[in-house]
Amino acid sequence: MRFSRRSFLKGATALAGAHVLGFASRAAAVSPDAPILVLVNLAGGNDLLNTVIPLDDVGAPQRSLYQTLRPDLAVPLGSLANLSIDPDPMRGTGLALHPALAGLHALYGQGRLAVVLGAGLPGSSLSHFVAEKVWFFGRPDVLVSPTGWIGRQLDQAADGTPHAVSFGGEVSPTLHAAQADALGIESVEDFELPDDPVWEWRDGLERGAALRALLSSPRSGLGALVARSGRLVVDQAEFLSSIETSGWGSQLEEESWGFGRELREVASLIRHDLLNPAAASGFRFYHLRLAGFDTHSRQGVLDTSAGHPMMLSMLSRGLAGFQHDLDAIGASGRVVTLVYSEFGRRVEQSAQGNDAGSDHGAAGGMFLLGDRVVGGVHGALPRLDQLDATGNLGVTTDFRRVYAAVIDDLLAGDHTTVLPGAPFAKLPVIQA
Repeated sequence: MRFSRRSFLKGATALAGAHVLGFASRAAAVSPDAPILVLVNLAGGNDLLNTVIPLDDVGAPQRSLYQTLRPDLAVPLGSLANLSIDPDPMRGTGLALHPALAGLHALYGQGRLAVVLGAGLPGSSLSHFVAEKVWFFGRPDVLVSPTGWIGRQLDQAADGTPHAVSFGGEVSPTLHAAQADALGIESVEDFELPDDPVWEWRDGLERGAALRALLSSPRSGLGALVARSGRLVVDQAEFLSSIETSGWGSQLEEESWGFGRELREVASLIRHDLLNPAAASGFRFYHLRLAGFDTHSRQGVLDTSAGHPMMLSMLSRGLAGFQHDLDAIGASGRVVTLVYSEFGRRVEQSAQGNDAGSDHGAAGGMFLLGDRVVGGVHGALPRLDQLDATGNLGVTTDFRRVYAAVIDDLLAGDHTTVLPGAPFAKLPVIQA
């Protein structure tokens, strides 16, 4: 990649906006047993009904309506053997996970998977852009503040060092903060300073030292922010180049791209910190995005080579491998993974046959994984015979009840200072 003073400053300017994307040197003050939160966004709107599937009509005509409204999308009962989970806590309807989620089902059997049903906010937008912001910001009035719910939590202990990493090349709005910094990367392996064969480093300085010198002269305003971000880009690039991301026995070793690779790199950073407490990263929050859940057509039922089953298979394989890695490195007691999506899908299928899919819906679901979670089924599967005015599943669980539990019971914070509209009745999904 070509690299010059002009291109570096142009890139640094893009990285320096209002603490949305910033960098800092190693964090020395993070406790070695501090909890770690991994956020996974299922982008596009994950279909709750084909993720957590009704098995019968106990308490409400759930299975019969599911099959009637989804003649080409309903997962057959015969494929759900040995995949059942606890019944709906409110009505007793039998439930099972999709066959592509066998890895998560095994964690459920170990008491390390919490399934949250009917999650959302009543009256939320069916626009991806708006609905995502509601979840990112943890508030319905998304135009009031540009800060994310984790960003506000980070602001309460901002110390000039970044404690959050967002994969995907830019920082998720969930981590946007007023004071605290977050690091946005495509991957740990690819985060490096670009070189330029025509650039001559002066006075025998190596590249990092030369760039720091370039950015060290006195500046003010935006120039100072650009210079600070530029210097800290150099620091982070040098640190991340030292992380051993493969060859250490990860169950995700063969995952060479995308979601699986990102989870392997998160596990690699956690492993590095455990092995090198004096030179730990300081990262406690990670955000990953798994896109492909906008299944308007060709959603599929069981074939994991395409459509919704393929996305669920990627999710399950990645998270099961990640949990195995955490067990192997001795970090499973510290890490909780929270999986969410901006909304669910409509109950009635759109189109027919192989073209069948599902349009934007309302209520969705959430997963929480880890040793600290209270395993089991939480909330209630919305009634299929009591849809809202638009034909969508009604929200039965305000997702901020889950956020409140994570803030208070995992992060030892105070959700009333982070979530507007608080207090919320915490859903008991985290062992306090």
